[in-house]
Amino acid sequence: MPLVKRVFRVRCISEPCEKIAERISEHVALVGEYTITIHDNWISIEFHGYESEIKRAWARIKSLLAGLPKAGRGGSSFELNALFRDLGSTFPPRVLVEVLRRRGFTAALDKDSNRVITNAGKEVVYELSKRIIELAKRMPGNVRGLSTKYYLLTIGALTGAPLEEILERALAFSHLRRDEEGSIVLNIEWVQGVDEFLKKVKHSTG
Repeated sequence: MPLVKRVFRVRCISEPCEKIAERISEHVALVGEYTITIHDNWISIEFHGYESEIKRAWARIKSLLAGLPKAGRGGSSFELNALFRDLGSTFPPRVLVEVLRRRGFTAALDKDSNRVITNAGKEVVYELSKRIIELAKRMPGNVRGLSTKYYLLTIGALTGAPLEEILERALAFSHLRRDEEGSIVLNIEWVQGVDEFLKKVKHSTG
């Protein structure tokens, strides 16, 4: 039986792509060789093995994905272009989704239809979006990279701390570093970094 290659795509709706990829790697007994690649809002999984083995592995992955939490019933759908128009500015939707989740709401980014789906009310969504926009306006010019900005914006929106204070702590945690040109760049995957920062700050304050 010849070896074949198959590529499958998984959209990241219920959780961040990084967490879904980790679930697949750690909790599913994949057979044959495989590679997981994280894209902006989806994951590609490339298998190299026998057709029958690949089918079994993919069936296990589908079973795992079926058990992941979904954006709950009664949730609202916020069209991003309308949200940007109402607020008079754009902002990173992924940051809003991460902030909503950590505030205890369900939230998912449906990029294909350009919407955020959440069980948070309109007032909450607009309040947090405004907070993210204001933080983005105060972002220092030497901060480089979208992931670095996502990291800082998410922490700022959740904690209410000034960006200068967050920068100082993040540098001390080695989440951020200054490169040879003096620019501030991220040393860690941004979602993981947010989790670690919040845990460290919580432990240090109480």
